[in-house]
Amino acid sequence: MGMMEQFVSAARDGVERRRSEVPLEELEGQIEHDEDGHRPFNETLTRPGLSLIGEFKRRSPSAGTIRE
Repeated sequence: MGMMEQFVSAARDGVERRRSEVPLEELEGQIEHDEDGHRPFNETLTRPGLSLIGEFKRRSPSAGTIRE
């Protein structure tokens, strides 16, 4: 198994372990939103613990249109 496969395998194992430790419903209940239903960007960057910043992309420079 190559190094990349080892990284992917370890990441998948970690995700499965965390899924079993904290149910999805509990995680969803922990999400705080502002009055528009969004989380403040600055708070996401400065808050302790794990933060996730996501992006919706309609196009990719290499793949073209992903989804209309």
